[in-house]
Amino acid sequence: MNDGCRYDADVIRAVRDDAWTESLRTHVAGCEECEATAAIAPWMTRFEQLSDREHILPDPQVVWLKAQILRGTADAARATRPLTIVQMAAYFVVAGGWAAMLTWKWDVLERWIASFTPTQFVVQASGRDMTLSLTSMTVMFVLASVTVMVALHTILAEE
Repeated sequence: MNDGCRYDADVIRAVRDDAWTESLRTHVAGCEECEATAAIAPWMTRFEQLSDREHILPDPQVVWLKAQILRGTADAARATRPLTIVQMAAYFVVAGGWAAMLTWKWDVLERWIASFTPTQFVVQASGRDMTLSLTSMTVMFVLASVTVMVALHTILAEE
């Protein structure tokens, strides 16, 4: 196998610069290797001008800075994980408390809500029993307070 024609570099330069001499045209017409080089050189020139990557890599300093920020974020998430678990447990306790309260006192609550009519206000003003006990009202107040505290903690913790 030979190393190619000695005019290859001249043919590539002529294709790139579009500077053909008459003697070079004559040589390309008679040399198979130079003819192939002349046919492929425009494509190779376009290929050479293409970027190696579709997406250029960012500056290494930017990558390093983002890695430092992400490491800090991961550290913060790891540090707050126990608090997040306690917060989720508080949500379940509050939801369970409301479910238990509503299940336990549903009949009484239903009658109490139905008592918000003008007729029932007159009957209650006449001195009849209050339909909701003090214990039920206290439990509802405590559950409502805990619900508000958990909700406010969630809102303020995210800021």
